[in-house]
Amino acid sequence: MTFTVYLAVYLVVATVASLGLIEVLSAWNNGYYELEVTLDNGLTQRGPIDSGPYIYDPNTRELLPASELDLPGDGPYAVFIATGDWGTGSDYVPDGGRTISSLYATVGLVRSGQVQLYDWGLNYNEGYPQEDILEVNSTISADNLARYDELSRKGRAQSVELFESMTGADLEETFGEGLVSNTAYYAASQPPASLMPWILTLATGLAPVLAYGGLGLLTFRRFYRVHIAGPLAELAGAADRIAEQDLDFAIGTVRGRELGRLSETLEHMRASLLEVQRELWRTAESRRRLNAAFAHDLRTPITVLKGTVEMAQMRLRRGDTLDVDALDALSSQVARLERYATSMGGLTKLEDRPVERESLALDDLREELDRHVSGVIAARGGGLKLELPSTGTAAAASATETAVMPAPDAIGGSASAADGRPAAPPLFLDLPLVEEVLDNLLSNACVHASTRVAFDMMVDAGVLTVVVTDDGPGFTPEALRRGCDPFFSENKSAEHFGLGLNVSSVLCGLHGGRIALANAESGGARVIATFDVRLDRESVF
Repeated sequence: MTFTVYLAVYLVVATVASLGLIEVLSAWNNGYYELEVTLDNGLTQRGPIDSGPYIYDPNTRELLPASELDLPGDGPYAVFIATGDWGTGSDYVPDGGRTISSLYATVGLVRSGQVQLYDWGLNYNEGYPQEDILEVNSTISADNLARYDELSRKGRAQSVELFESMTGADLEETFGEGLVSNTAYYAASQPPASLMPWILTLATGLAPVLAYGGLGLLTFRRFYRVHIAGPLAELAGAADRIAEQDLDFAIGTVRGRELGRLSETLEHMRASLLEVQRELWRTAESRRRLNAAFAHDLRTPITVLKGTVEMAQMRLRRGDTLDVDALDALSSQVARLERYATSMGGLTKLEDRPVERESLALDDLREELDRHVSGVIAARGGGLKLELPSTGTAAAASATETAVMPAPDAIGGSASAADGRPAAPPLFLDLPLVEEVLDNLLSNACVHASTRVAFDMMVDAGVLTVVVTDDGPGFTPEALRRGCDPFFSENKSAEHFGLGLNVSSVLCGLHGGRIALANAESGGARVIATFDVRLDRESVF
């Protein structure tokens, strides 16, 4: 549509310019062929000579403007009849004079050389001796005009008699003797000596080429620059940015239907590449976090294992024998490392870790977690005191008062048929996963605690809640809000908020729970972790 408008405007403007240019050049060129004569009434007239036809009046020996009248039929025959005011050499001039628009040739103008006279043609026959009387340049001089006219009237076909025989009209009787002839003449101004008329004549002939070609070049150059080159430059720039993997921009729709579709295609490609790039980045980031989490979570069991081995070596050096408990601790930590390495070996991201639940009684769980917590504090506590609840009720109640998440409504202790209550239902949980969470929470607590670390656990409505409290400085407002974000740390040299809480948060989420951060009323930090331990594995959140 845009190109059609350009084409229509171009054709209209080029046509108008071409016609105007021809008119100007023709008028300019005609000025070189104009004559200036003094008329019989004393007026001076300047203008181009009328080309004719003319007939020669032998009585007045003057050229008379004439009109051509073709004979009936298809033959090349015509008669020429004198018209106009023949005495002045111009149009009729009334009394008082007026401006006249054309000049007629006269014998005087021919004799002066201002006008050249040629034979008009027609009415030829085989016996016409034209070549014998014409000048070398095919012109007819003033001195030879009377003789040439007499011979031509006799030698040519007698068209006047033919017209009368065909129509019955006597033209000489109607118009007058000598004013009707079978011979006519063509007049032209003497070509000027200057080269300018030839140049103007050539320019007039080339005017349409100049107008259409020049305007075409300008029009289509502008169309290309605005509607093709500009959009192509935008698309080329966008393609260069895509090639350089700079995809964080948008490609707007450019002008034109075809280029517009191309820009939409490029934008779709850019958006697809950007999404692929972001997905690759997310995958790489997940892999980085997974590797960091893997290295982070190995520290605690390795530390516990190292401490157990060192204790065993000390006993051996003293000559003591290794007891069963030390060997069981070593075996337990080795088995734990093996399970952890197996579960993490095939993962691409932490969220893919499977949750493998096993049935476990509440008392067995409490005993297992107490033993695990004691081992971690012994290995990483550096002399910190560990507080384990005797019943779990008082500490649990205080642990949930300042948490940022809802706490269970009641605390479940060990139940047995001996105290008159029904036995507690079994719990379904991934014990290694829970222990990994505890490792991270206890490791952070050991870093920030001053003298003691407290641990508590409870089960209510199918939810296992573990609470780790220390007597350190506690969480800052920023840490309470962002402590579980990946790689968040207010102290870049510490590990407390690097990955441990984020990994613990992800693992709790896999087990249907969450992590909550709080500050204890007595001071220090408190972390509450929950796990869904029901058989149907429905989340309580």
